[in-house]
Amino acid sequence: MKQVKIINQRTAPLLEELIKYQCKKFHPFHVPGHKGGRGLLPEWQAYLGQGVFSLDLTEIEGLDDLHHPTGPIESAQNLAASLMGAQEAYFLVNGVTAGIHAAIMALCRPGDTIIIPRHAHRSVYEGVMLAGAKPVYLQPEMDENWGMPLGVTPEQAAEAIKTYPQGKALVMVHPTYQGLTSDINGIGSIAKEAGIPLIADEAHGAHFKFSPSFPPAALECGAAIAVQGWHKTMGSFTQSGLLLLQDQNLPLKNYLSLLQSTSPSYLLMASLDAQRKQWAEKGSQMAEQILDLSRWFRRKVAQLKGMECLDEESLNTSCCTSFDSSKILLNSADLGLNGYQLAEELRNTYRIQPEMASLKGVLLIVTIGDGKEEIEYLWGALQDLAARFPIRKRKRTSSNFRYQMGKMVLLPGEAMHAPKMRIPLWEAAGYISGEFICPYPPGIPLVVPGEIITREVLDQIDQIKSWGGHIQGPGDASGKILAVLKE
Repeated sequence: MKQVKIINQRTAPLLEELIKYQCKKFHPFHVPGHKGGRGLLPEWQAYLGQGVFSLDLTEIEGLDDLHHPTGPIESAQNLAASLMGAQEAYFLVNGVTAGIHAAIMALCRPGDTIIIPRHAHRSVYEGVMLAGAKPVYLQPEMDENWGMPLGVTPEQAAEAIKTYPQGKALVMVHPTYQGLTSDINGIGSIAKEAGIPLIADEAHGAHFKFSPSFPPAALECGAAIAVQGWHKTMGSFTQSGLLLLQDQNLPLKNYLSLLQSTSPSYLLMASLDAQRKQWAEKGSQMAEQILDLSRWFRRKVAQLKGMECLDEESLNTSCCTSFDSSKILLNSADLGLNGYQLAEELRNTYRIQPEMASLKGVLLIVTIGDGKEEIEYLWGALQDLAARFPIRKRKRTSSNFRYQMGKMVLLPGEAMHAPKMRIPLWEAAGYISGEFICPYPPGIPLVVPGEIITREVLDQIDQIKSWGGHIQGPGDASGKILAVLKE
């Protein structure tokens, strides 16, 4: 097994090499076509600044190659692996999605069984389709009051592995969009004992390892692969992430090369290198600042009549074992506002843009980009909002929202290739879906290609749209037409 020895985490080899290169003032007769920003729309160049364009380079001598790194990219990835406790780290420039797809394709062949939680992100299902694998679902426990999935138990994972010992991989969501985690330690031990690699979709949890007050990091709990979206919580540019590998016998590199661009953005890779350096130097300090701001805000909301903030005490379940308190889920039902209405008030009245809205609340994320001033402004906005809406004493209604395990008639990958026809969405009950039906965010499918569409699902779609939600998946932009398999 390769032993990565890193002497100095205070360097950023790729970023430093890019800066050193642009200081040499070469005359570029290579791509990209903007050549340092010259000749571009003046407003565009002025807004972004010269530095962005000068560092937007390509695979030229000395700057290495993402698909065969031997220089600064290799050094930067080794630094990331060392910091995150992995044997290997790979830069992702096509988002977490590319990492999830590569992991599943590396482990599964057509017809192979893979065990996944039904509340997995659609990228997991897409990876299953690309691999031609057969999914076996773990049904998550739902929280009726908040209308969200909580997770799955080690007992469910053990039963699935016992029933499907031929399974090639087990996928876990760690954490959910709202910051909840299952007992990944217990599930990781079960998977390891069974010899089934555990893939952790850790898109929203890259920061976990920097404080014991966060949930445990997936690699510390037996995951063979963890895929992280560093742009979500770590501060790198959007679309960048890391794939962390603990088992070097898995042929991941070839699949990443297959799925990632052959012209990767050096800005994305440099942002990963820069943020790795920052977290290496100040990770514990930054994590504690995030936690302090989140705790302060939660204490304030607890004093505010008409609003409720999700916390560990309000989660009455053994299914969820830990909670990322940097995720702020607010409910304002006692003010007569559902989550979509609360989000609209925050946007239009206070210029606050939440991460996500659902019927039951809005999700706000506290990160390294926030300080006391931002959190105090948010708190002041909520105080003003609560004063504008009178308290409504009424019986709370629980959500009947579910992520159902629909009847699978064809494997998802087979359904994508099957002949299709387009029909009105409201007439689709009883047909086999040829597309995803997926509320977005959080990107968890209600229907997967190859499953029978039920009237209950169509009713849920109507509900989501009536609340102000968005459905992703159908190719028809209006959302009124759905591709189904021909009879």
